[in-house]
Amino acid sequence: MITKLTPQQQELIASYQRKWRAISLSTERIDRKRLLAVLEEVYSLYPEGGTMPEVIFFESPYGAFSAELILATANFNGLTDDEIINEVASLQTLRGEGQIRTDLWFDLHTYLSPNIGLNPQNNQELWEVLTKNLVDEVGMTIHEQLWKILWNWLTERLWSELKDTPDAYYCFYNNFIDRDSEWASYAGLFDFCINELSYQHDQEEWNVYQAVCSECGWWFLPSPTHYIICDRPTKLLLDDRGKLHADKEPAIQFADGFGVYARHGEIYSICFP
Repeated sequence: MITKLTPQQQELIASYQRKWRAISLSTERIDRKRLLAVLEEVYSLYPEGGTMPEVIFFESPYGAFSAELILATANFNGLTDDEIINEVASLQTLRGEGQIRTDLWFDLHTYLSPNIGLNPQNNQELWEVLTKNLVDEVGMTIHEQLWKILWNWLTERLWSELKDTPDAYYCFYNNFIDRDSEWASYAGLFDFCINELSYQHDQEEWNVYQAVCSECGWWFLPSPTHYIICDRPTKLLLDDRGKLHADKEPAIQFADGFGVYARHGEIYSICFP
């Protein structure tokens, strides 16, 4: 069992922090051709149907949420309440267990974490030190902030469209994909444990996980019929504590114009296209 890091291993933590922080906070456009190849590997590892889901790209998470709203409310004129509920249920956005982002993260976490009981190499105290230093709290916080904004926007508009059929609204609400902000935040931790501490792991799962985190990151929204991908922001400004921050301009902005104004992590204005 590994109970203590060597001085050299302690020094290497910072390089893994920098590597995955740069990936997490990148403003480079997604390489769609390269990502499509990665998503084929995702499907081969977690096949959910007879054919690979269609991949749909959006300029921002707002674009993806807007599309979900249109899908959930389109062409309902003349339908009965039960037919509307069935239409909404057919979107099948999935959440929680069985959702491939969660499964991919959980499968690796099961190998590495001492909390699960399958990894005799790890020590709880050491795992807590590694988690504190190598889990991407900055990226996870930004993702949670944007998700909260968009979820509130979506549910308010969805309710205004489906208030006469509340069962349909709650069907959508209860089946929409989880925020699951943890899933992409552990890349640095897994990378360090596997390469510097030689922890046992499933190499295929690790290859796919790090490729997804590197090529698209947080905004991979999979369902049995569609893999929804949101491109990276074109602008991302932070203060010295890693909080969204900018003066007189958006702290984060996407190509379609969606963005937020923030001071030291406190969002005070939202830009919708």
